[in-house]
Amino acid sequence: MKSKTKKKLQKKLKQHKYAVMVAVAMVLLGIAGLIYIFLHPIEQSGPKRLVTFYDRGKQQVVLTRADTVQGALGAATLKINPQDIVEPSQSSKLTTTHVDVIIYRSRLVAVVDGKVRQSVVTVAQSPNAILKDAKLNPLGSKDKATFSSGDLVTNGSSVVLTIERVKLKPHRVVFKPRPDALTASKGAHVFVDSAGVAHRETYYDLPMNVVIGACGPGGTYKIRSDGAKVDQNGYVLVAANLNSYPRCTVVETSLGPGKVYDTGGFAVRHPYGFDLATDWTNYNGQ
Repeated sequence: MKSKTKKKLQKKLKQHKYAVMVAVAMVLLGIAGLIYIFLHPIEQSGPKRLVTFYDRGKQQVVLTRADTVQGALGAATLKINPQDIVEPSQSSKLTTTHVDVIIYRSRLVAVVDGKVRQSVVTVAQSPNAILKDAKLNPLGSKDKATFSSGDLVTNGSSVVLTIERVKLKPHRVVFKPRPDALTASKGAHVFVDSAGVAHRETYYDLPMNVVIGACGPGGTYKIRSDGAKVDQNGYVLVAANLNSYPRCTVVETSLGPGKVYDTGGFAVRHPYGFDLATDWTNYNGQ
């Protein structure tokens, strides 16, 4: 009797074991299905579209019924990092049968700018755009930028951007105000720099205490013997269009090397114009 009862119990336990295993398998399959659906959204039942992806110099073409760029990316199994840029954006609708999608991959760039060494994750390709993302000064008119290959151990990045700053020596020009001397409201002349760019130049006489700190704390300026206002490094203080010449850009002027500290209403009409800070009010004419 006991033997029969024992056998029945073992049989039930065995059946229960199989039932548990089947239940666990079904749960796991359900979870796997949900994960697959999440990672591979079900395509719409709309028309098929030919989507060409341009990714790091390579092309990948997929035929998909997805109606968004994000859906097409899923169909192509392309992974997008948070700092990558996709054009059109991932949320954009696919409205035509042929669509081109460009992927700009972010990369870690080590910037070496004199004594400054800084790494930045950016999709930018040009030196000035990378410097902007790294919150460093843009290239001056004579500065040089060089890309080279690095290693992660030494440079912390596989791409190194080296900046060579050319320090322009302050150029002293002797000039005296004339009856038709340039001011903020009277007259203008054209100065052509060494690169052949023509700049409309005017002069203005205003206190520069507020803007002198634009290129770093502790900035000071003085009046040069010829009446030009210059910073502590001898650069003439210049107002310019900040889209053309961001603050702290070194530029050529008729009064010698200058640095952009300021801007003004003239800059809208004259994107390459310069307004040079001078001290005509106190200049004694000698």
